[in-house]
Amino acid sequence: MTVETVAPDELEADESTPGVVRETVFETENNVMVRSRVAPGTTTGWHHHGDRHVYGYVVEGSGAVEYGSSGGETAETSAGEFFYISPGTVHRDINPTSEDAVVLVNFVGTGPAVVNVDGPEAE
Repeated sequence: MTVETVAPDELEADESTPGVVRETVFETENNVMVRSRVAPGTTTGWHHHGDRHVYGYVVEGSGAVEYGSSGGETAETSAGEFFYISPGTVHRDINPTSEDAVVLVNFVGTGPAVVNVDGPEAE
């Protein structure tokens, strides 16, 4: 039995997508917890999370996720809200505000935590 703690300054950037910085907090065989930061005015590259389920909590800021067969669907989130993205869903994150969006994310499952693609029709 153990308890592990991680201070914010101990986080290191890991696999990423253009426009988002992901810092790994904890990692096990079937779960990766990260703190993601999307800078103000940023639209990230298109990506998906393979076979992993994505569970998130918006700590600071707000933004949107574009997804769907042509990227035409949008889900908006704000600080204090939770979200879920199903495995294989190609999407991109948007932060139209003037402040960082900070999100805690759990990638549950196995395989790559992030797969960058050219667009919604790429997979």
